[in-house]
Amino acid sequence: MADPSVPPAPDPSGVPVPDLDDLRFQPLVDAAKRALPRRVPEWTDHNVSDPGITLIEACAERTDQLLYRVHRMTGRQRFALLRLMGITPLPASPTRIVVAFTRTDGSTGRREIPAGTVVRTEGEEPVVLATVAPLVLEGARTTGAVEADERLVRVTEVLGVADGRPAGRFPTRHRPWRPGAPVAEPPFGPPMTVRVGGVEWRAVPTFAGAGPDDRAHWWDDASCEVVFGPLVPAEGGARQHGKVPPEGARIGAEYDVFRGREGGVQAGAPLAVAQPDLTAVVEAVVAASEEAEDWRRALERAGLGLAPPRRAVTAADHERIIDEHVPGLARVRVTALTRPTDSRVPTALQAPPRPPDVLTSAVAARDPLRAVHYYDDSGVITPRALPLEQQGGPAGDGDEVPGPVRDAQCLDAMIRTDETAPRLWFYRDQCLWDGNDRSSRPVKEEFPGLPGSADDPAHSFWADLDAVALLADPQRDDGADDDAYELFFFKGETFYHRAYTYSDRSFVPRAESRGVTSLISESFPGLSPECQEQPDAVVVVGGVFYFVKGTRTEPAVWRREDEPLHVLLVPHVTGDPTVRPPDGAFGIPPQTLASVVGVVDASRLLGERLRVGEPRYHSFGVEATVRPWSSTRADVDEARTAAEGALRRFFHPTAGGPDGRGWPWGRRVHAGDVFDVLEKVPRLRGTTDVALIDDGGRPVTSVEVSDGGLVLLEDVTLRIAPTDG
Repeated sequence: MADPSVPPAPDPSGVPVPDLDDLRFQPLVDAAKRALPRRVPEWTDHNVSDPGITLIEACAERTDQLLYRVHRMTGRQRFALLRLMGITPLPASPTRIVVAFTRTDGSTGRREIPAGTVVRTEGEEPVVLATVAPLVLEGARTTGAVEADERLVRVTEVLGVADGRPAGRFPTRHRPWRPGAPVAEPPFGPPMTVRVGGVEWRAVPTFAGAGPDDRAHWWDDASCEVVFGPLVPAEGGARQHGKVPPEGARIGAEYDVFRGREGGVQAGAPLAVAQPDLTAVVEAVVAASEEAEDWRRALERAGLGLAPPRRAVTAADHERIIDEHVPGLARVRVTALTRPTDSRVPTALQAPPRPPDVLTSAVAARDPLRAVHYYDDSGVITPRALPLEQQGGPAGDGDEVPGPVRDAQCLDAMIRTDETAPRLWFYRDQCLWDGNDRSSRPVKEEFPGLPGSADDPAHSFWADLDAVALLADPQRDDGADDDAYELFFFKGETFYHRAYTYSDRSFVPRAESRGVTSLISESFPGLSPECQEQPDAVVVVGGVFYFVKGTRTEPAVWRREDEPLHVLLVPHVTGDPTVRPPDGAFGIPPQTLASVVGVVDASRLLGERLRVGEPRYHSFGVEATVRPWSSTRADVDEARTAAEGALRRFFHPTAGGPDGRGWPWGRRVHAGDVFDVLEKVPRLRGTTDVALIDDGGRPVTSVEVSDGGLVLLEDVTLRIAPTDG
């Protein structure tokens, strides 16, 4: 009897079958059966006689065959599939560090270390890095830090010797670096020079247009190979696309790479710098270098959805691409700017003092002084006028309702261009200018082109409107125009708007404009659900739309259909965040701005509009009364310095905020923020009084910050309260 522990001798007549499968037929079937109670609890018959188990076995057999075939795949086939899937292994990544410079000559004057200053690690094969921004050492300051990126290493390599046959392939020893930033017209392949017998051959994206004498090569990014022209079968004989390197010719290539993990840099490592009066050390490693990917890592990354983005679909995509490919930026924000800078509601629009349920409200489109609210008072349409900035004030002369509107006991809307201009009244499907009590006109005749039909009056914009708003348009291409307006007709959850020119009690559609129907919720983001449908009134003050519904009044900014996304940039600032930054410290260098514009232009979707620039910085001041632990002059001065430094750090655009990564975009400043900061200063016993000062020198309860805006703390005034005892 044969010993079962001894494997049988191989059959010399059989064909060896490689053991390539990770999973075989039976384990696949067993795994599917184990999943049935959890996935399909009502399926209780797991015997082989069950038709469902038969289907599971058929799928397991097919999966077993596919696994076998995949594992028999050659490298060339694998790379061909990678190309078809658009998966490209990444080259080695550069090292990014923060370099701390210290001047050693003992000078106290201004010292500028320009961008591009080269530093090197120690050793036989040093890593060469260059600073990405200038660094200024002011006065007695001897140390400063700035970011630096690794420089490329030039590689000159002999790839091999040609054998004189078509479609020759020559792999490179390293994966060449290629710019990862999207560009409008990307070059084909990495920046590489290929020479055959010492003569340079150009790179082509395809051999389709290459003749038999064209010195051309193609770069296979998946397999990392230089490829020469193939011989393609065709009618009447084979055709050669691209010249074939002659037999015996040496194939050489020059390209750039990063060192990868061989060029690893550790925090605290000393760096060599060419200037004799400076020393440098690695303060921190921002991004460690990584080796070039092989096909396995590229496939894993693609399977996890980690392919580097080349096209931006969302605002977050834009931020990620810019942050990855443009150095020298501390923060990037891409936003539609949909929130008004000042969310406070004018007094006249609040309830109270305005009536809680209004039929309509009217504010002049230009230079408004008051709001006039019309409400139903026991069946009588009654006006009530209120100054925009303060309470009180009865209805003024001329606010009475015209006779036809009063007789109809219906008022949908009223608009006027300025305080002294005639008013236009809307009721049911009619509209009426002041002084024309006998000349009401259908709304669809006064405003031709309004959407609607006689068969569906409920969805027509020329009858039973919820509100009409008038926006003065100062941004004409030919400059400000006092007769240019945008009219908004609100009904249900939608509105229609179009540009008009006003003249002599008439609104004429502008020839270059077209009417657009949109949803209120989409074009006025930030509104509550209550105000997104059937508003009682909509008025415009200072470019901000105020939606009135019952007792609610909510501000919103109209987002035009062609409104661009705003790309807001904050550069790296190397100064001490506890010290007031100099004027212009947060200006964007022209080179950085141009780089961002190029990246955004290449990665944006077709037709998407973006505007690149700085965020709005809201300046403010702080006045506070603090009580130090000690009343000695030295202790008071130290407490004052510590308190001011803590405030400036907390409100700093790049180093402030609750998390220390910069003041949050669009967040208001409250007096409580100042209290919180000062309460944490060890040298202070307490804070008794805090006041915020706006950029006009007025005390305010909070500093309003625009959507996508940041703050700049200007003046800090700290009064010292006497200590107890």
